[in-house]
Amino acid sequence: MQSAIQLPQYAWRQLNYAWVVFYIVLGALNLFVAFTMDEETWVNFKLFGMMGLTFLFILLQGFYISKHIETESTNSD
Repeated sequence: MQSAIQLPQYAWRQLNYAWVVFYIVLGALNLFVAFTMDEETWVNFKLFGMMGLTFLFILLQGFYISKHIETESTNSD
């Protein structure tokens, strides 16, 4: 991905850590729902809730990337 989008090294590191934290939280939330609620609620959460949270996270990640993206300077000769 780094060859397609130019970001500072610290931004890539923060994005990687954000994905790690997101999946840890999502896994813990999944376990909480699985063991405290009925099976139908858990299935609906896995299908709609986790998908929605993932899309929201990707959208927020897009805003973060657009804020830190490095544009190539083009010289007009």
